[in-house]
Amino acid sequence: MLPAVRQEDERRSARRSVRRFVVCEDGAEYIERFRRFLGDAFEFEPAHDLAEALAAAPTADGVLLDLDFRRTPPERLVDETGRAGGRGDEGTRRRLVESQGIFILRALRARGVALPAVLFADLADAAQAAFLEQTLAPLVIASSRTGLRELAALLERLGGVVTPT
Repeated sequence: MLPAVRQEDERRSARRSVRRFVVCEDGAEYIERFRRFLGDAFEFEPAHDLAEALAAAPTADGVLLDLDFRRTPPERLVDETGRAGGRGDEGTRRRLVESQGIFILRALRARGVALPAVLFADLADAAQAAFLEQTLAPLVIASSRTGLRELAALLERLGGVVTPT
């Protein structure tokens, strides 16, 4: 084999061995931070709603989700059933916005996407967190203030099954 071809094959193999994560958020804060500080060890693919998360999932090793999607247009928000649309009053929109990460993950699970997931959420109710981790498994709920070293260790552990910490 020619040296240049061998080098390209080695680069492709190295890229395939890097874990790839879909980062589902309504902005770019998480993905910019992850790429900047963890980009040498992991690949991150942006997704701003359920449709983009579904499109990125087949080549991913996991999904990282923000909880709150305040900047998402109403027509792209999904409800508890996974349906998108701008229906409802302001109270309904607020409820969808404040829990959108959960609704997206629920819709992914309903569509057969079983990738390990991390939901960045500061939930005050431990029973709610345990319920989500059980019903949307494999899932870990991490604080939105999780440090980069802690996050890197968590992402290293995501090998198919996630054990809540």
